[in-house]
Amino acid sequence: MESTTKLKDITVGQQNCKVFARVIRLWDAINTNPRYGNALISIDGILLDEDGCMAQISVPKKFEKQFCGLLSQGSAYIISNVAAIDIRSKSYVYRHQNYMLQFKQDTKVDLLHSRGADIPTLSLDFCPFYQLPQKAIDSKPLLDVIGVICDVGPYDYASQTSQHKFRKTKIRNLEEQTQELVLWGQHGESFDEETVLKKSQEGIVIAIFAGVTATLQRFTGYDTRILKFRDTNIS
Repeated sequence: MESTTKLKDITVGQQNCKVFARVIRLWDAINTNPRYGNALISIDGILLDEDGCMAQISVPKKFEKQFCGLLSQGSAYIISNVAAIDIRSKSYVYRHQNYMLQFKQDTKVDLLHSRGADIPTLSLDFCPFYQLPQKAIDSKPLLDVIGVICDVGPYDYASQTSQHKFRKTKIRNLEEQTQELVLWGQHGESFDEETVLKKSQEGIVIAIFAGVTATLQRFTGYDTRILKFRDTNIS
């Protein structure tokens, strides 16, 4: 049986990679331009291997029906015949590696039921607040941030003439620096303001925001979703 390649050893241009890893994140990459009606671009995800390395995967829209039922967040797989494509010209992708693994028509996905138990089901690489201005570039790399929620704004229209709604929130880090986040559309609407405010009366509320992009010194949500809330008693 042909051995698998570690994520850290893959190089751009390899056409028939075979990897062993867990899918720790999975989402639909959507074109949010209203002209395209929230059309699917691809099914994307994050792999985590035994060495703790991460890499993004992407299933092009034309292969959606072929693979959407074969991938499940949290499961471990051996994935064969994927191509390592250069991400330098890509927008709205993670930069864990200088490549992303793109599925092809002959890609094979084998679900593992026992192997891979030691691979964690979650891993995040948090971006420090001071690095955010460096991330406000045209390619809009996806980022993960964490902080204590210190303010939650209303879910309202962006302006008097706009048809789009958002919600502004603020988080604070250990250095007492604050960062504003803008959650557009369903991300702002589904943000549970009532629960957050209730928990904040009992203790601090720590939130993780995954898949956000930096715009100037603010965030604009893109596939933004709250992965976990945790309230911690103040000592």
